[in-house]
This record gives sequence, structure tokens and C-alpha cells, in this order.
Amino acid sequence: MSDMRYTKYVIVTALLASIISITPGIAFSEHFSVLTVQTDRSTYGAGDTVVINGTVTKVEEGAPVTIQVFNPRNVMYTIDQATLNEDRTFSTSIKIGGKLGQSGTYTVKATYAGLSVQDTFEFSTTPPAPIKIGGFEVKASLSNGSVDKIAADQPFRSLIVRVSTDMGDGALTITLPRDVIDAKLGDMDDEFIVLVDNDETEFKETSTTATSRTLSIPVPAGTSEIEIIGTSVIPEFGIIAALVFALAVGAIIIISRKNQILNMLPR
Repeated sequence: MSDMRYTKYVIVTALLASIISITPGIAFSEHFSVLTVQTDRSTYGAGDTVVINGTVTKVEEGAPVTIQVFNPRNVMYTIDQATLNEDRTFSTSIKIGGKLGQSGTYTVKATYAGLSVQDTFEFSTTPPAPIKIGGFEVKASLSNGSVDKIAADQPFRSLIVRVSTDMGDGALTITLPRDVIDAKLGDMDDEFIVLVDNDETEFKETSTTATSRTLSIPVPAGTSEIEIIGTSVIPEFGIIAALVFALAVGAIIIISRKNQILNMLPR
């Protein structure tokens, strides 16, 4: 019987060892205390805030969590100490810039009570190319991923925003020029309708000016498409192109009607 218990102990120990070896961002102590660390996104750009958070299962009274961030050249970019919350979580944030702020892979290292664990994220100093609809720039940023494309869907009077999301929920902040899309009820502003992966969702309008409206839209992890529906939207190929297209269509209609009239006249 004792041999069987010893065998079970060996198996459990081996399983724990295998879990530790294949699980990034998690560290275990010999007394099964666990330390985790992760960033809220996997990629960041210039001006973004990097949020670092994690958990501890066994609290050492008065001991802070030391957080170090190393740039792609393995030079320490910053160091901070985070205090544990009552629920044994910790969090801190940084903004990357200056001479040490280089494009590439950054390493986040958290140390607590003899435990050490790491996570990584990608950072690019190159700002994303502006997205334009009909010659107007649409500013958009996604806190848990990236905005891949914005396109106008004129028949449905909407904008389609294609996104790639990382782990965790976030929010899309988008500034909509009124010349691109608007929602009106007579002369008064009306509410947009927002669909996240075809499901209507609540959102906040954080800013309204004479030329634009800014929305903050919750975006769950795994989202791929956001549709913003208004009462008017310009064609994606631009105002001048739209006018040329309209004139061309008008000319075709006039010629067609002229031919119909000529065909009706006696010969």
C-alpha cells in the first residue's frame, strides 16, 4: 500500500513539473505558491499605455512585487514596485518612449518572495498609417488589439471596422468626421447603432463637436468586426469620385431617355 502511495506522489510531482515547464508567465514555489504576470495586450504602439498585472496565491506580509521591464537589447527600461491588493492581485502601467524606447520585443519580469516570472510584448515606434474614408481621416485605436481596416457600406449607411483582438476585453475609441458618417433626426443629433460581431451593444459618446463625434465601444476578446450605423455615410471612394459617378449616371439616364423619345417619333 505504501508503494502505491509513493507511486502516486511521483506521478503528481512529475505532472506539476511538466505544467511548470510548459506554462509561460507562471511561477510555482516548492510550497505551491503561484506568481503570475501578463500585459493587457501583446502589441503596443507609440503613445500607448502598457498595463502590467498579475496575481499571487501566497502572501508574504509587507513584501512588494518588483516589476522590471527590459527593452529589445535586454537593457532595463524601467523598474517599479507594486503593492498587492486585498484580492492578491497587483497592477502597474508604463508608457514607452525616449532613447530606450526601441521597436521590438520587451520582457516583463516580476519577482516576489523568491519567485520570478516573465512575460513579453511587442512595441513599435512607427505610428500606424492613418485610415481615410472619402479623403477624410478616421482616427481609431483599440486597447486590446489593432484596427486593421475601416470601410464604408453606403447602402446600409454604416462603417465596417475590422479588428484583431488579443486576450482580454478592451475598447475601441473612434472619432467619426460628420462628413464621413453622422446620425441625425432632423437637425438634432441622433444615436448611432453599434453592432459588435452582429450583436447590438451599448457604447458611450465621449465627445461631440461641430465636425466630429467620438465613440468608446466595448470590444470583447475575439471580436473581428464592429459596425457603426448612422443616417448618412459617404462613399469610400471620395466626394469628388462620388460627384463624377453621379454626373456619369445622370448623363447615362439623359441619353437613355433621349433615345426613348427618338424611338417614339414617327419616321
